[in-house]
This record gives sequence, structure tokens and C-alpha cells, in this order.
Amino acid sequence: MSMIWTISGAGRSVGKTTVARSIIAALSGSVYCKCGHNASRAAKPENFFPDIEKLIAFIDNAADQYSHIVVESNAFVYSNRSDITIYIDGVEGKTDFRPDASRLKAAADIVVTGDSSPACWKEFLLARLAGAKAVDDICLSLFKQQQWIFTTDPKICSKVWFEAGGDFVFGFGLARLLENIDRQGTLQAAAESSKMSYRHAWDMIKSAEKHLGSSLIDRHAGGKGGGGSSLSAKGTNMLASFRLINKEVAEFADKRFRQLCHGEKTNA
Repeated sequence: MSMIWTISGAGRSVGKTTVARSIIAALSGSVYCKCGHNASRAAKPENFFPDIEKLIAFIDNAADQYSHIVVESNAFVYSNRSDITIYIDGVEGKTDFRPDASRLKAAADIVVTGDSSPACWKEFLLARLAGAKAVDDICLSLFKQQQWIFTTDPKICSKVWFEAGGDFVFGFGLARLLENIDRQGTLQAAAESSKMSYRHAWDMIKSAEKHLGSSLIDRHAGGKGGGGSSLSAKGTNMLASFRLINKEVAEFADKRFRQLCHGEKTNA
């Protein structure tokens, strides 16, 4: 049976979708679903449901297919069917708080507020998840969301990508595509989740492979269960390296920026 995660929040624009997608990226064998309104809004997730009954029906059908189901829904909190519930708080004067925000907060296992402790999140998750890296990745995403909502200090933003001979080789778009291939098992499904055409996804992979001199994915011929794709050893290594480099660059840049802002001496 699946472990069910529910992401709720104090109001709109507190980052529920960002947190849900980061948890999906951290957990293998997971699927993301959402319940909400605003039918005219673009870029909805594939598993989007306008009412709670249809969402619950999807979860019941998916329970034996996935290790984790990540649900973005305030209403689902009240079903009492979640294994882990995360609540993202808002800021007075900035967030349009829901009438039931205090109830959602009280029902949560993990509460992201301005003064909540990442160490407490980690302790709670380590008692429920086997993978220490997944726990670290989830806690980092929650910490980033905490900083984004509640920190008013200036922040430095950075983005790293790989080039060769002036040509683009590897960046966030390809990293997201490879993550989706690893999670979903087919290039077609990964392209759809990444909001790109199959042709564009395939061209992106082939261009990177040409520069790297090695395959990023292994393709499996169809059979009784159908064909699919998985990350090659090179693809797994490139994705891990890309994540690590961006994390280290961001952490170094943020530390250096804060040192300079506060007039502290730096050694680098």
C-alpha cells in the first residue's frame, strides 16, 4: 500500500505545489495529485481533480501502483487518510488566510512556520522513511520554502548549467526530464510531465549524449509489459552531479553574499 502525503497551506501562494513537486522528486515510485478549482488556470498537473470524491477515487485506484502518493489538497486533510500531513503557514498582512487555517495547522505532522525547526522535521521523517537522502532532500525543500516565505533579507539566486564548445549540454530542463524518466519509466510520460513534446525531449537527450560521448538513458524493447526507458549509469551520475553542483554553488553564493552584506571578512 502507498504512503499518503498531504500538503496543505494557510492560503494561496504559500508554495504547496513547489513542496509537493519537490517531495515527488525525492521519492522514487511516487505520484502527484491535486484537488482544486480554477479550471481556467494553465499547467495543471496530470492528475488534477475538481472535487474531493474524484481525488479519493484516484487515490484508491493508485494505492497498489505507487509507493508514495503526494496529495496537494486542503480538503483531503479532513479525510484522516494521510500518513504524513505537511502544513505551510502564511504571513500576517501578506497571506489571505483560509477560515480553517488554524484547523489545518493543528492537524499537520509537520508545520512550516517562521520559527519551526528543520531538525524536528528530519527527526519525524527519519522515523517513517527508510532513505536518509530522501529525508535530507525533503527537509531542504521545506527549509527553502520557509526561507522564501518568512525571510525578508535580500537573497542571492544562482543557476548553473553545463556547456561544451559554446553549446548547451545539461541544464534544469534536462535534469527535470531525467528525473521524470527515472520516476515514470518512459520517455513519453516523462516528456508530458516535463511539459515538452516527445520530439523536443528526445532531441535534448541526443544532443547531450553527443557532447558527453555516452548514453544518458537505456531504452528497453516492448514485451508483455511494454517498452520503457531508464537512466543509464552515466545519466544517473550526471543528474546527481548536476544537483550537487547547483546545491553547493547556491550555498556558497548565499554564504558569501551574507558575509559581504554584513561587512564580514571572507577567505575566498
